[in-house]
Amino acid sequence: MKDKSPVAISAGERLYTRWDYAKMFDLMAADYIQPDISHAGGIMELKKIAAGAECRYIAFAPHNPSGPVANAATLQLAATLPNFEILEIMYSDVTWRKDVTNESLEYKDGYITIPDKPGLGIEIDEQKCLEHPYSPHTLRHYTGALTDIRPAKTEFYF
Repeated sequence: MKDKSPVAISAGERLYTRWDYAKMFDLMAADYIQPDISHAGGIMELKKIAAGAECRYIAFAPHNPSGPVANAATLQLAATLPNFEILEIMYSDVTWRKDVTNESLEYKDGYITIPDKPGLGIEIDEQKCLEHPYSPHTLRHYTGALTDIRPAKTEFYF
């Protein structure tokens, strides 16, 4: 019950469709919504979710703990939304993140300058990606290891 809480309620990082959000909107259950661009259908689907929130005066604060492509897409999306409030980012990541993309973000005083390059604003080095093949793993929220969120070797990339 959002109205009973002395702090703002943020929710939705594990909702996957605009219909899931519609239920939450109808209940006015959150002050901030947190759809994840990788989970909830990409840029266009998140624009639709954000529009549903905007007409109810609910702020948009995307869940964004993923890699450079999801980060770039979320930044571009944020620039288009009148109800965008704040962006979650991962301050550290795998040591090879800077090798697989030309991601170059300007982060200053709590703000990220949104890249103005074509497309999402980054390019992927596919050859470098091949050096780090996908390794299947069970998502931590299904195993009970919710606080185990980063690989063993990480570094700051801002």
